[in-house]
Amino acid sequence: MGDNVKPIYIHEVIGGESGKALIDCYFLRHGNTYVFFDSDGNQKVENIKVGEPFWFTLDGVPDVNWTLSITNPEGPDKLSGRWSDSSDPAMADGEYQAQAGGTGEEEGEEGDTNAASAGGYVA
Repeated sequence: MGDNVKPIYIHEVIGGESGKALIDCYFLRHGNTYVFFDSDGNQKVENIKVGEPFWFTLDGVPDVNWTLSITNPEGPDKLSGRWSDSSDPAMADGEYQAQAGGTGEEEGEEGDTNAASAGGYVA
């Protein structure tokens, strides 16, 4: 792995409520392919190509079969794509945005970030 390989974190999920489980999962780019990791750093899928759906489960919700695809790499540090929590990629439930550097929570708006971190909510 080169020094300039940065994790590209899913920071925004559009669509159904279940998609929030994808927040902080991330990709690592290796040439023209990607490796996908869950939010705990466990590798889930490798050799992912743009436009080709891939399937996995998350340890926290093992009964859900996830399908993701990268539809639009926006440079080396940004990705977007579609997600579904079923086995049929044609039934996509939403979209996601991912970028190197995480969720951007540290940049946050006054009050909101601190309230969220102090509120004790655990996903």
